[in-house]
Parts: sequence; structure tokens; C-alpha cells
Amino acid sequence: MAGTKIDQRAIEKHVKDINKAYERAFKKYPITVPLGGRSFTASAGATGLGVGIEQDPQLVRYLIWIGDLPEGGFGEQASYAEHSGTPLEDVAVLSAELERDGLIDSMGAFGGPDSHRITSDGRVELRRLSQLRSAPAARHRYATDSFLRWLYATAHDQRPTDPAAFLDTTASYFAGSALSETELDYALARLTNPGLVADAGTQPKTVAITLDGIDCVLSGATVSDYLNRTRPGDYYSITGTNVVAGSQAKVEQHNYNNAFDPAAMREFAALVQQLAPTYGLEAAQQAELIRDAEILGEEAGSEAAEPGRLRAAYDAVMGRLTQIGAASAALTTTIQQGQQAYSAVFGG
Repeated sequence: MAGTKIDQRAIEKHVKDINKAYERAFKKYPITVPLGGRSFTASAGATGLGVGIEQDPQLVRYLIWIGDLPEGGFGEQASYAEHSGTPLEDVAVLSAELERDGLIDSMGAFGGPDSHRITSDGRVELRRLSQLRSAPAARHRYATDSFLRWLYATAHDQRPTDPAAFLDTTASYFAGSALSETELDYALARLTNPGLVADAGTQPKTVAITLDGIDCVLSGATVSDYLNRTRPGDYYSITGTNVVAGSQAKVEQHNYNNAFDPAAMREFAALVQQLAPTYGLEAAQQAELIRDAEILGEEAGSEAAEPGRLRAAYDAVMGRLTQIGAASAALTTTIQQGQQAYSAVFGG
């Protein structure tokens, strides 16, 4: 076949398409490996919504903008740069990343490479982001992790910092929706209780990252994974008077003999039911909150209360409370009571 001419461009395009397909597959089905070193436990997707671009607010905003264009329409990078105030060179990078992941396509032969439209995979991602925006647990995890990273980047020298400044940053957007002051308060409580962030005791309020907080950020783990890590060293399990295992001088003791007392959760559930009419909720929302509080009370009142189910019921109630937009003294008191109940029952 000496006279046959090889179409090199077609081959390169074919190889590029194959590579993009592999990259999209890896994005959707990442390979996971155990984490070594300090034995962190990787977080499972409790929402069942997978992992995507929600950790990058700029990518999310750009994808939403392209997705809002008329059906089949193309968006120019320069138009988005003007619309969002984002430098054009940054928009080019965002476009390249979204195109690499198969969420947008360029005009290709129909025009220049600076115009894109959303793909079918992009529509699926927008739907998933929409579901995430209404998932309280996902929002709370993001608020906690994102605030700690922001505080480290802003004041890793541990100087007192106004936490409200976080709400003015791009990082305060999750899946295309702004975090609320209530969600920031919840994140602060979640970080302060275990000592990752410290209240500086000033007025107006300021906070500072602690050495443990810095260690959490530098570890690359999420806050939940960092707090749930298994520390090196021996552990003793004590049942009645029997001690099992342990040889080193420094030991962490876990005594499960009548130690789990969910009474504080029952009191919190009762408080929510009592104050629910004062939160300014619509009738349907109020009924749902009361129902979740009743479930929490039942779980806490069970003779064989299970910590996992109790946490899930607690998260459901706190999730609804932190989604209430209008702040009030009753709401603030309830949330504080809930945080204290959690610490009393589960510690930290």
C-alpha cells in the first residue's frame, strides 16, 4: 500500500477523544486507595450524590452560566468574563477544565475555540448540583472544610480574624448557592468544639486557627476524617472489670459500660417541638421539623439507643434548623442547645 496516505490529523483526533473518554470515566469512577500514615478514614458520600465540581465555586458558576444559555446556544469566553468580572485568561482555564471533563464542548469546526455549549453530561452535573444545594449535610461539611481552609490561607500565623469576612469570598458558595450566616455559625461551632479553631474573645467576635487546625489543613484530610482518625498507640477496651490489650505507657481508655446517655438529645428534641411555632416557618416546613424532632426524641428515648441512628436523626433536625433564613433569639438558642446536646452525648 505504498500509495496510501495516512491521515495523521484524524489519528491524533481519535487518540485525543479516547483520552478524554478515559478522563471522564476516571472523574466519575475514581480509583480509591487506603490512606496511610495517620490512618485517616476516607469520607463516604453520605448524600449518595457522588463527587464532582462542587468544591470549585468558579467552575460551578461558569457551568451554570453556560447551562442557562438558550438550548443549543454557545457562550463566548469574553462574554462570561465581562458578565462575571473574571479575567479572560482565567475563563480560558475554566473552559479547558470543563471541556476536559466532558461537561462542555467547543464549537469546533463551526467557529473558534473560545465558544462553548453544555453537553449531556453537563446537564446531568447541573442536576446533581441542584440536589446538593438542598442537602443540609453536604452544605455543612463544605462550610466546615471551606472555612477552615480559608482561615488557614488568611491567617495561618494564628492572628484573630473576623469570621464574617468569609461570606464575602468566592469560597462561601457551595454548588452555586451562597452559604448563610447560620451555616457559618454551625461551622464555627463544629470547628471550635474539638479545638481546630479558637474564639479570640474579642468584640466584635474574631477567631484564630489553632495548631490542630493547621495540622488538619496540611494533612489534606477533611475535618470529619481528621477528627475520626485513628491515632497510633495502644487502646484499651474495658468491659466491667476486664481489661483487654495494651502495653504502652500512654493509653486512651474507652469505657462503654453505661457511658452512652442520650438524655440531652431528648431534651433538645423536646425544645425544638416546643419552639417550632416561633421560627416563622410555613405550616408544611414546621410540620416536617416537628416530625424530625419527634423521631430524634424516640431514638434518644429508646432503651437500646444506637449512636449511628441517633446522629442521623440529630443531623436531620439540625439541618432543618440551619436552613431557616430568618434569624431569631429562639432559633439561636435552639441551635446552641443542639450543639451542647451533641457534645454532652458524643463528646468533642
